[in-house]
Amino acid sequence: MYNNQIFTTMARTKKTTTAQAAENTNNASKAATLRAGLKTLCNSLAELAKQAGRTDFTLNQLLRESYNLQEQELDTFEGWKAKGANVRKGQHAYLFWGAPVESKNGFTYCPVAFKFSREQVHFANANA
Repeated sequence: MYNNQIFTTMARTKKTTTAQAAENTNNASKAATLRAGLKTLCNSLAELAKQAGRTDFTLNQLLRESYNLQEQELDTFEGWKAKGANVRKGQHAYLFWGAPVESKNGFTYCPVAFKFSREQVHFANANA
């Protein structure tokens, strides 16, 4: 009886590990797709800005303009939570480039940052 419990537990663990690996692969694929889309959008925006004679821009500034956010306050999901706000159900994040990060392999990259505007959140208390 005891051995059956061990084998059952081992089988569950293996299934969970396999499911987690599949989910990690799926998440990595989604992240790569988002990153590729953001790169394409940034390349197009940068080309348009150069054609218009603008040379003093960052990619995140161009993204903010393309999203038509003007001077709205932006923050991450966790950032709004820390401020006592909740992101409204059904809202989608704006994609920006995050701060450069050095990987374990020694190369530096910019991750995709998911930001929400102040218009996409509500505060639990009315004093905020």
